[in-house]
Amino acid sequence: MPSTSPALTTYKSRTDLSKYGDNGLLLFALQMGLAVEDIDSVAALALTDGSDDKKCDLVYVDLTNGRAIIAQGYISTKAKASAPANKASDLNTAAAWLLGADERQLPERLRPARNELHESLRTGQVRRLEVWYVHNLPESANVQQELDRAAATARALLRERYPDNVLDDVVAVEVGVATLDRWYATSQIPILVTDEITVPASAGFSETGDAWNAFCTSVPASWLTEMFEKYGTNLFSANVRDYLGSINSDANINNNIKQTAEITPGRFFAYNNGLTILVNDLAPPASTDISFIIRGMSIVNGAQTTGALASSKASSKALGEARVLTRFVKCADQRVIREIIQYNNSQNKIEAADFRSNDKIQERLRQEFSLIPDAEYRGGRRGSEKDVIERRPNLIPTQTAAQAIAAFHGQPNIAYNETRRIWSSDEVYSQTFPEFITARHVLFCYSLLKAIEEAKFDLTKTPSNQRTKLQTTQVDFLRKRGSTFLVATAVSSCLETILDRPIVDSWRLMFSANLSPRDAVAKWQPVLLPLLSFVDQLEDALTGYLKNHEKTASSLARFQQLVHATRDVVGEGAFAEFRSAITDSSM
Repeated sequence: MPSTSPALTTYKSRTDLSKYGDNGLLLFALQMGLAVEDIDSVAALALTDGSDDKKCDLVYVDLTNGRAIIAQGYISTKAKASAPANKASDLNTAAAWLLGADERQLPERLRPARNELHESLRTGQVRRLEVWYVHNLPESANVQQELDRAAATARALLRERYPDNVLDDVVAVEVGVATLDRWYATSQIPILVTDEITVPASAGFSETGDAWNAFCTSVPASWLTEMFEKYGTNLFSANVRDYLGSINSDANINNNIKQTAEITPGRFFAYNNGLTILVNDLAPPASTDISFIIRGMSIVNGAQTTGALASSKASSKALGEARVLTRFVKCADQRVIREIIQYNNSQNKIEAADFRSNDKIQERLRQEFSLIPDAEYRGGRRGSEKDVIERRPNLIPTQTAAQAIAAFHGQPNIAYNETRRIWSSDEVYSQTFPEFITARHVLFCYSLLKAIEEAKFDLTKTPSNQRTKLQTTQVDFLRKRGSTFLVATAVSSCLETILDRPIVDSWRLMFSANLSPRDAVAKWQPVLLPLLSFVDQLEDALTGYLKNHEKTASSLARFQQLVHATRDVVGEGAFAEFRSAITDSSM
């Protein structure tokens, strides 16, 4: 494996990814490219695992950002000029199977991924499909050509199957050393475009503050499109997301931006919120000048405006007439730079959890988690991208913790389908994080979900020809999307049977000892082993992706009845040991 790449050097230090074998690099790329905080949870959901995977290693549906990724990975142990193009052409096969084949034609392991992808496409929840080929070698034109064919296949199949719901974009991405290093560099240095650039301005004013100075002006839209054509998405290196595309509806802001530029460019300044551009240096113009010089630039707020303008059909005359309010900000303090990026994007709901990071409940939980061994909880506060890429081993991701709480307290649909509502809805947030919640209860819920994910991982790593019929049933169930959250709900619903007593308040449940996350997961594992024998009773709930509450309730009832009827035979030994480790307010 090439060793001069900063990204690959960091990847090789990630011992937590070694258990995924050749898929480790694929997950590392996904974590960098999408700023995924909990890559293990994504791996449990998105990896297709198995030999007959129809040339597809991963299918990731990101409903929050409206995109899906079909990916193939490759790792070379020798230095080569480029990655094998035939592996890229495999994605053409993957696209054909996932998008064109009937569910019954696919192997069992791929059906859940295929079905979730089609459901999200049918309902319009996914507007962008990406085809990734991730490897550790230089990128090449031959590989990109094969990837473009895969994207063309995907585009044609989608037009045929969903003629009234065509995606905004289908893109092919070769993620080789250059892209990996660019993504890694973005995490270290916010501004990738470092050229000296002339900015055309008509007037403006300077402002100076604590550790920053700025110049505010307006620029012609034509200058922004020129910058985008020259630098592409490097222009957004300090932004937490690239251009998201536009949907042809009045409700979509990017489409409205294009319409304004094309039809009423003279009103653009009044209609648009404007841009914030981070620079390495700037020289504000003298009062008589109509232009000035900046060195380096990254658009930290306004990627959507810039992308929409660049993709519009507005004439050069209209783009020259349309003016965009712009702030150019220079800052050398890394902490302030991170806050500039965060606060400039908070209005766009980049992460709904950001809005709760200063909530008094999250603040208290952060303090309480500081007393738990080997645990770190940020409660919605995001650190630098470097923290995500280089992995903080004791971090309890806020999003995963919230999903675990929702699932534990009987809301698997919220945990799987509507995670964003936990943070954006006051009602759902207060149900998930009530005033009386404690860090040790959060850990209790979180460790259950992680134990389930680890049980799934262990089962899938057992060769299929060595699995018992029961293990095969369990693997088939746990491969289904949303299954881990449903199992967490099912186990929680059986706790009175497991503990052999009424539970007065499930929110008070916690481990008696102040355990680390690793030790807490270990406490759940013996309890899960017998309970996983009954997961086939939960199948009905997954047919509607947990959205049918009646099916979910009846499935849980069947699961509970079987656990109760067989507790003395199946799990009494493990249950008795678990009881002694649990406390709540009723004891």
